[in-house]
Amino acid sequence: MARTIPRFRQISSFVLLVALPLVAQLKFTDPSRLNNKDYLNHQIKDISNQDLLQAIRLDQSALADVNQAFQKKQWDRTFQAWGAYWNLKQQPKYVTQNVGFLLDTDMLKSYDEARQYAQQHPQEMDNVLARATSLLKNIIRPWGDFEVDFGSKVDFNREIGQSGKYGFHYWWWSKPLLVAYVVNQDQRYLSKFDDLFHQWYNQRNVITNGFPNLDVVYYELGLGVRNRLFIEYYLLPYKERPWQTHQQMLKTMLGAGRWLYELQRWEGYRPGNWQVHGSYMLAHLALVFPEFKESQEWLAIALQRISEHLRQDFYEDGGHSERAPRNYTMATYMAFRNLYYLLSAYHAGDELAAEIRHRMGNTIDWWMSMLAPTGEIPAINDSHRGSFPTFILQDGAEFFRKPYVKGVLKNLFGVDAKNVSLSLPSFTSRHMPESGFTVMRSDWTSSALYMNLNYGKFAGFHTHNDLLDFEIYAYGKALAVDAGLGLTYDDSLYVPWYQSSRAHNMVTVNDRNIERKETEGTNIVWNSGAMLDYFSGEHDGYKNQGVHVERRIAFVKPLYWVIVDRMDCKKGGDTLSWYFHSPTALVPRGQGYQSSSSPGILVLPANNPVRSRTGMGMAASTRDLTPGKTEQINWIAFDQWATPGPANTIAVLLYPFEDSLQSATFSTISDGHYRVTSPGVKDDLYYLTTPLKNDEVETDASFLLIRHQLTGSDRFSLVQGSYLRVHGKEVWTSADRTSVEQFLPK
Repeated sequence: MARTIPRFRQISSFVLLVALPLVAQLKFTDPSRLNNKDYLNHQIKDISNQDLLQAIRLDQSALADVNQAFQKKQWDRTFQAWGAYWNLKQQPKYVTQNVGFLLDTDMLKSYDEARQYAQQHPQEMDNVLARATSLLKNIIRPWGDFEVDFGSKVDFNREIGQSGKYGFHYWWWSKPLLVAYVVNQDQRYLSKFDDLFHQWYNQRNVITNGFPNLDVVYYELGLGVRNRLFIEYYLLPYKERPWQTHQQMLKTMLGAGRWLYELQRWEGYRPGNWQVHGSYMLAHLALVFPEFKESQEWLAIALQRISEHLRQDFYEDGGHSERAPRNYTMATYMAFRNLYYLLSAYHAGDELAAEIRHRMGNTIDWWMSMLAPTGEIPAINDSHRGSFPTFILQDGAEFFRKPYVKGVLKNLFGVDAKNVSLSLPSFTSRHMPESGFTVMRSDWTSSALYMNLNYGKFAGFHTHNDLLDFEIYAYGKALAVDAGLGLTYDDSLYVPWYQSSRAHNMVTVNDRNIERKETEGTNIVWNSGAMLDYFSGEHDGYKNQGVHVERRIAFVKPLYWVIVDRMDCKKGGDTLSWYFHSPTALVPRGQGYQSSSSPGILVLPANNPVRSRTGMGMAASTRDLTPGKTEQINWIAFDQWATPGPANTIAVLLYPFEDSLQSATFSTISDGHYRVTSPGVKDDLYYLTTPLKNDEVETDASFLLIRHQLTGSDRFSLVQGSYLRVHGKEVWTSADRTSVEQFLPK
């Protein structure tokens, strides 16, 4: 009897590709043959020996023995002859290198390269061998963070959770058997894979669906991922491979290719990662099995779809359309990178290969921009947090000829590039409006101050109910984070918490979710200088409640941020809440809070009246950086009652500290004018909506910072203005509205 082992001692193995329930793949566009039950059942799911052999080009001299046995209907001899042909066939052979068996780190490498990687990472290899040893006993981790001891026979129809059942049939759990064989060439591992394959094959057509309109075995992601493992196994030299394996493997590959071909041909371009993985596998099948008469048609439509996704799914700044920095950006990037590997290895699709090489380098730059100083990739939307796999950046540095990547690897990860002079990117902060992200960064060290901002378009069902929200890292520590994604989509908190607006660092109205689908950040303003980064944006996510939100952020380098949120409300009485989620322990300080240990952060509202609440919520872990790990963290909320009109303002100082917090104050001087004081410095920050004229300052700027220092000259940073007068003296003018940083004249 199968038994479940509650927790697995080693690292989490799976990164999800999709939230499953929203797409039906049992209904197809006419004239797709997938609507034809007879074709589906007899040409895809249960192909006869006769139909299989008729689908193969047997007129090749190398297949003469196969053809001869086929003509006599001697099936055992037919597939034995195919096995002999397969073993002698000259073809590329490869396996995937990855980190912790995470699907989104899957990189095709030669056997020698995989062995070299294993030698360089002995601890990871120990985990591989431990997992492989468990698989020899039918102890499998089919989904998420638990194992099942299946006993003498694996039940492939076992319920593993509604989404988990689909993940089980990705077969990613079988990867240790292949890697273990490549490294130490023990035939036991291939024997076990062969046994599991036969068990699955015999059960595959009786698997019940987790969702009514989504077949577990014949759906795009299952076919796109599972067959990678089958192909890698089939390329390995298993000495005792029975003729039935050749028979069943060929039927499996032919059925998968036919199903994917019909889908890609008749359903057209479809945004998102599903079709990328389906088209990738269709191309892979065509390249590995050119003996199928249909392979050329498969390859043509697969490359057409891949080319469409290359042009339409990735923004010019390198971000991916599903806007999940790790899971879907990385998994899709790797599909393109691995397709380039295959096209090169099989000498096919030269034009597409060149286009991949040209475009995907932008994604390396995008990742570098988004990386936290700790080397973490942000957990935004349906994305796990985790330490970014350095070998992907190393590969990208060589592949796309970006030497400055190695400087980032050295500074953030401690990866040394021998005999190479290191450089760093020309940017620190970066504005990426195409993908809807902006990053404020003080420098390229691991202790830098860093904030990422999220304001992009709705990106399908991977999008959370957040806008104009942020994360903060400083002095080597996460100080404010997004909730991210739980381990799997079967997490009971996925919809009510992880996706909710109140689980993000943003303003909410009555703790309700924004209307995200038709909403994005608008009227975006960005300026970056040596002294100041400035960002502002607006959204109408609460228009159904009569509230318009504007967020304006000043990063006064390299010390602190001041965030001013202004809510224009059509009615009074609503609760406006300013949320801040931190993995640090927060204790009261004045009207605000600060971290109880260092490094930490001061969270201090200005002296306008607010109420505060505190609580705990789940978030992607910043302590255990294994993707999918979660932890309970603190949140605080500053609340105020809405009044009719645009005068609803919440202003908050975010002041990170490395060792101990020195005295810092934050106060409101007048409407839109705030003052931050710290030892030796007094900063006046003006968040303006109309031209300002008083006894001290005159300007038409959108934002103005004036820094007064006890030692040294005073300075100013002005955003989008044409003049500045201080105490009646003209300091600066411009014929056009522009931005400037200068010293103030004495």
